Amino acid sequence: MAKINILDDSTINKIAAGEVVERPSSIIKELVENSIDAGSSYISIEIENGGKDLIRIVDNGSGIDKDDVNKAFLRHATSKINTVEDLSSLESLGFRGEALASISAVSKLEMLTKTEEALIGLRIVLDGGKIREKEATSANRGTQISVRDLFFNTPARRKFLKSNQAEAQAITDIVNKIAIGNPSIKIKYINNSKTIYETLGDGSIINAIRMIYGRDISENLIEIDYRSKYFSISGYLGNNNIYRGNRNHQHLYINGRYIKSPNISKKINDAYKAIIPINKYPIYFVNISVDPAKVDVNIHPSKLEVKFDQEEEILNELSDFVRGILLKSSLVGRYKDNSRGKDLYNKNSFAGFNSFSYSPKEVENNLTSTAIREDVSNSCSNQNTNESPRVQADMIQTPIRLSDINNGGIQDKKEVDSKMEYQQSSFIEESPDRNPDFIGLKFIGIIFDTYIIFSKNDDMIMLDQHAAHERIRFEMYMSKYKANDISVQMLIDPIIMDLDANDMDTVRKNIDVFSSFGFLVEEFGHRSISIRGLPNTFGEPESKRFIYELIDGLGKIDNIYDTKYDEIAEIACKSAIKGNDKISIEEAKHLIGQLEECSNPYTCPHGRPTMVKMTRYEIEKLFKRRM
Repeated sequence: MAKINILDDSTINKIAAGEVVERPSSIIKELVENSIDAGSSYISIEIENGGKDLIRIVDNGSGIDKDDVNKAFLRHATSKINTVEDLSSLESLGFRGEALASISAVSKLEMLTKTEEALIGLRIVLDGGKIREKEATSANRGTQISVRDLFFNTPARRKFLKSNQAEAQAITDIVNKIAIGNPSIKIKYINNSKTIYETLGDGSIINAIRMIYGRDISENLIEIDYRSKYFSISGYLGNNNIYRGNRNHQHLYINGRYIKSPNISKKINDAYKAIIPINKYPIYFVNISVDPAKVDVNIHPSKLEVKFDQEEEILNELSDFVRGILLKSSLVGRYKDNSRGKDLYNKNSFAGFNSFSYSPKEVENNLTSTAIREDVSNSCSNQNTNESPRVQADMIQTPIRLSDINNGGIQDKKEVDSKMEYQQSSFIEESPDRNPDFIGLKFIGIIFDTYIIFSKNDDMIMLDQHAAHERIRFEMYMSKYKANDISVQMLIDPIIMDLDANDMDTVRKNIDVFSSFGFLVEEFGHRSISIRGLPNTFGEPESKRFIYELIDGLGKIDNIYDTKYDEIAEIACKSAIKGNDKISIEEAKHLIGQLEECSNPYTCPHGRPTMVKMTRYEIEKLFKRRM
C-alpha cells in the first residue's frame, strides 16, 4: 500500500502554477494586473516568440519595498487584502498572492524594482522558484519583470503550448482587452521587437478602441450610459455594420475587471437578434459597475469568472436596455469600400449586396427530403432568389405588385395584408413621430428590379425591396400572432404527410403549436397527419417543408419563443416580394412608408440590412474626384 507523502515546496509551487500559469497570456494578465494595482500610468509589454522565450513588463507604479521583495515570491503573499472580509470590498484586480510564486516556479525570472522613497533599486533573479541573485542596483521608480524560458523545468507543459503565432494571438487578445478597459494608462505593446501599438492613456475609451482596432470599428459604435437600482453600465455597442464570425471582439468588464460571463454575453448577443445576420457575433465594449460586496471574483485562480447577487434581475434589465438602445439608434447600413483594406464583414456574406451587384441563385427544381429539412435560416439567407416552379405555380403566377396584394389581386396574400394599418396617401406626411432616417428621402429609381434608390442630402440610400417587405410582413404577422388573429384558408383537399415515429410523436405533443401558426393539423392514421388549413401566405409544397422545419425546430429550441420568432420569420420571408419582382414607383414609395412604421426598420428578421447608405464622398472617390 502506497504511503501518503507531504510534497516539498518546489513541487507544490509547480503544481499550483498550473492553475495560474496556463500559457504565456496568463502571465501577461497576472503581471499587467499587478502593474495596474500598483498605480501605474505607463506599462510596456514586450514578448518574443509568443512569450515562450521572453515576456517583459515594465511599469512606473509604486514599486516593491526592498524588505518585501523576498515575500513577494512566496505563495499567498499579497499587499491587497488582510482578511477574508476584505474580499467583499475588493477594488484591486489581484488579491490571491499566487502570481509571482507560480510564474517564478516554471521560468527564469528577473525583477528590478524601486519605490519612490528608496534611494536605490533592487534586482533579484530566480531560477525555477529559487533565488539565485539579489543585489542593489540603479533603477527608475516602478517595476520591471522579465520572464524567460517558460516551462523550462516542466517540458511536458512546454510541449503542449501552441505555435508561436497562436500564443502571440492569445497575448494580443488579452492585451487589447486590458488596454481598452484601462484607457487612462498608456500601454505599449511590442512583439518580436516591433511596436504593435501604444495607446494615448488619455482616459478615452473610444481613442483606445480606435488605436487598437481602427476606424472601421470605432466609427460604428453606439455610446451607452445607464444607471439602475442594481447596476450601472457604460461603454459602446457595435451597430449592425460591424460583426464578426467569433466572439473575439466582445469585451465585458465588471468594475473595470475583464471577465468572461456566458450568461451576460448571451443576453447581449440575444439583444442583437435580427439586427445582425444569424451566426454572427456583435462587437461590444461594456463595463458593468456593481457594488463590490455583491460580486464574488474568487471563483477561479484566473479571476475571469464572477458571480453576483440579483443576477437574474441584472440580466433581464441588461437585455432590455441593450435591445432598446439598439432599436432607438440609426442602424442604416453603410457602404463598405473594400479597397481600403481588411473588411470586418465576412468576405462571402452579402458580397453582392454590398458591392451593388446581383447574382440570382440557381432555381431548385426538386424539393427533396434534404431540401425540405434544410435549416430555416439558410432558406432565407439570400432572398434574391427565384422560387421553385411548384411553389411559384401555387403562389405567384404573375409579377407581384403591392397594389395587387392590397387590392386582393393575389388570393394567397390578400387576407394577410388586408388589415395592415397603413394609408399610402397620408403615411409619409402625417406620421406624428417620424424616424429621422426617413425624413427628407427623395425617390430616384429602381435597379435590377430589386433595389430602390433614394437620395437624402449628400447620401444615397439603397433599399432591398425583399428585405424591407420581409420586415414589414414579419412585424405585421408577429402582431397578428400575439393577437391570435392569423388568417387561415381551409383546404378542399387536405394535405397528407407520412412521418416517422419520432416526428409523429412530436406532432401529437405540439398540435397547439401548429395551430398557433395557422396550421390545422390532425392525426390521420398511425403514422400520418392531415393538414386541413394553412396560413393564407402558404402553398402546399412550402407548407410541407415548413411542417418538417417546425418539427425539427421543436426538438432543438430552448423555449417556445424561439420557435415563434424563427417560424414567423420564415412565413414573412416566403410571403414577401422577391428580388426581380417588378413594382411601380408608387408601390416603392409606399414600401418605404410602411418600413418606417416598423419597430426595427433597418434589418430583416434574419439580420440582413434593409438599407445601405453611400455618401457623396464615397461615390466621388469611385470616380477619382476624391483621392
